[in-house]
Amino acid sequence: MHESIKVYQQIAPAALDDAKALLAKFRIYLPDHPGSLAEFASAIAQAKGNISFFHYDRATDSSCVAVNIQIDTDHNLQTLLTTLTEKHYRFESDRTAEHEVMVTTVESILEVKVRLTNTPGALAAFARLLAGHAANVTYMLYDEDIDAESADIAMATENPGEIDVLLKAINEQGYHYRVVYRGSNEAEAANIIGLKMVEKFFLRLKRLLPSSDLKEIQTLVESSRDLYQDLVQFYTEAGNNLEAADVFETVLTFASRSRSHTRDKFSATAMQLLRFHDRVTLQGFRLPTSENIYILNDGKELAMIDAGHGIYYEDLKRLLKKNGMDPSKVRRIYVTHPDTDHVGSSGYFEQEFGTQVFMHSGSMDVMTHMNRAHGAAGSLNNLNKYYTRLSNRFTECLFPKHPIYFPEQGMNRAGSFRILTTFSFGPLTFEVLESLGGHTPGLVFFLNREFGLLFTSDYLLNVTSLSAEEKEHLAIYRYLLTSPNRDSRIYKQESTALKDLMVSLEPELKITGKQGYIFPGHGDHYPVDPAVV
Repeated sequence: MHESIKVYQQIAPAALDDAKALLAKFRIYLPDHPGSLAEFASAIAQAKGNISFFHYDRATDSSCVAVNIQIDTDHNLQTLLTTLTEKHYRFESDRTAEHEVMVTTVESILEVKVRLTNTPGALAAFARLLAGHAANVTYMLYDEDIDAESADIAMATENPGEIDVLLKAINEQGYHYRVVYRGSNEAEAANIIGLKMVEKFFLRLKRLLPSSDLKEIQTLVESSRDLYQDLVQFYTEAGNNLEAADVFETVLTFASRSRSHTRDKFSATAMQLLRFHDRVTLQGFRLPTSENIYILNDGKELAMIDAGHGIYYEDLKRLLKKNGMDPSKVRRIYVTHPDTDHVGSSGYFEQEFGTQVFMHSGSMDVMTHMNRAHGAAGSLNNLNKYYTRLSNRFTECLFPKHPIYFPEQGMNRAGSFRILTTFSFGPLTFEVLESLGGHTPGLVFFLNREFGLLFTSDYLLNVTSLSAEEKEHLAIYRYLLTSPNRDSRIYKQESTALKDLMVSLEPELKITGKQGYIFPGHGDHYPVDPAVV
């Protein structure tokens, strides 16, 4: 007998004939498909066993059933165990198929409280009725000590229309029951018992992405389910009160938000147009998920600073055309750092128009290892790897195939930062400043001294200009139990150093009557005020 099976002597219930009966307690793992419960319960009935406790919650484990069986003789118990073994039931966990999505609509979900006689075979008969309508049990609780003739059963049919047919059949066979839940709204999915986590995510995405087809949403969930165990491990390491499900759902919500703002739902906030030397304009746009792109335009060529999520690529081209700019004239993209909201569409521009994409060589590690915190220490930073992979997939990030890395032999400095190289756009010259590594590897800033223009990436953000939704989007890491920064201590030092750099430029700018500007990665650009910067 398997070591996990516990057998006790007890006084026989009235349903059994012998003066003594055996009580067998064990866990068993059933296939997650319609008819599985019927087959298992029938095997118990054939061995003259009576179920006194049965618990199955597919949301917790899609295969595990905890069961107590009263059976009259040791011979019948051995016969039952032999049958279960021959049918290849397992007494140990195997989670290989745990995260498969089978329930894709709440309309196919039904939960009932049904009256069953407390006799061998009663559950098997009801389970066979469910199997006859291809209803897969997702949850069941029966406890003889609480109510000997009542079971709470939740199920999902393959076709939502089958629910009415099944209820009619239950009526016709004389069962007394009460409907506890009948699915009608995806918003309630989080509270439906028996749904696997990935199915709840599927239904949530279906609500978040109403314009997407089921196949697309299925593909997104399939690409994310492999991360589940990693996130559970992260939750364990974090030791926080948040459930692993909360962490995973937050990542999915964040990663999918961009997908709900495309096409006719896409909008971009245009910032004040700035003009330099009468022939170069600088136009900033804030995209739906708060990240900025900046367009330099001299009438002949366009250069973009950062590129937004890949999912916005077609929307970006329409945005440029709407503002009188030809997307094919985006000849250069300068990337501040390789997070998906800053690099995501750059590969598409390279692919379609041959656009050159410039970035720091440290970006290579992030792109190769798919980890925005590559090289950082600490177990909590491991979540950044999972977050990077998932968010890149959901936002359709396309890294450039042939990035041009900034040379790194520069020895001059701008305040605390090393100047790697310079680049020009028309009469404007920009210095490429190397970050100290506080936010992500491969991050740079761009500085034009003549007009005091500093592109700060994800530093010195103009949070006050953001909407409540945009602020929530940026606050993702608060819910992920980690930090957006590779090293928060260095990040703070860099923020101070950037402020000091801008203040140091003010005296010379004041002489020429110019006003310095900070161009953050999120929020509107803003003029430098030495008193508050």
